Amino acid sequence: MSKKSMYKIQCPHCDHESVCEIWDSLNVTVDPDDKQLLFDAKINQFECENCGGLIVVNAPFAYHDMDQKFYVQYFPESFLDDPESFKDYSPDGSYVPEIRQANSMPEYMKHPHIVFNMNELVRYVYFRDMIAD
Repeated sequence: MSKKSMYKIQCPHCDHESVCEIWDSLNVTVDPDDKQLLFDAKINQFECENCGGLIVVNAPFAYHDMDQKFYVQYFPESFLDDPESFKDYSPDGSYVPEIRQANSMPEYMKHPHIVFNMNELVRYVYFRDMIAD
């Protein structure tokens, strides 16, 4: 299931505070129509209701395709400054969650493709779609 939440954001252009939908994850097997939002760069984009200014909300985001069995995790580049951000990852890049969670997790999700740029995430999804056809 895809996960998204509403957050208050202050516009950097006019300081107006608005509510914005922020995506934590997109599961395209469960919510296939939302995949186009990713390709149209509508995921985690904020448009100020006051001035119309556009900003990209730089938040971690996961893309999950259960049919093709792949998982992509985007982290903002600023996360590289905080090693604690990656405490659930092993030296080989595998995801090592709590044992309780790990037992119910498909094997492919334990080896996510990590990216530090949303454009790279989109390119990787295009690549996976291309080789699946």
